[in-house]
Amino acid sequence: MSNKRQKKFVEDGLTNDEIIKSISDVIKRRNEDEIKSLSDQDRFEKLYKEFEKFSGRYPMLFEMAVSNDIFPWDNLNYMLNMRNKIINDEMTAEKASKIVGQDWYDKYIDKNKFK
Repeated sequence: MSNKRQKKFVEDGLTNDEIIKSISDVIKRRNEDEIKSLSDQDRFEKLYKEFEKFSGRYPMLFEMAVSNDIFPWDNLNYMLNMRNKIINDEMTAEKASKIVGQDWYDKYIDKNKFK
């Protein structure tokens, strides 16, 4: 995929602020008593429909927000900063991917290698 097509793919979704707001809204909604009382499957389906634009465009982020786990805000902010660099032509998507891969390897894999 050319850098122009990669950039278009990144740009054609929500802004970073809209992504953060959507995640916050999903988390807030999932914690409401009405939603908490549902089965995991029913909760997922109800929220998927309520946040259709977000869940359809960003399914992995949606799934993370719907889960009962603590949302990894630091990781999201890191990824959104890299996304901005691609959108602003400061970096290609390929270069950003390599940097993220190396950073996360160093952070999560390499440190646990000898434990």
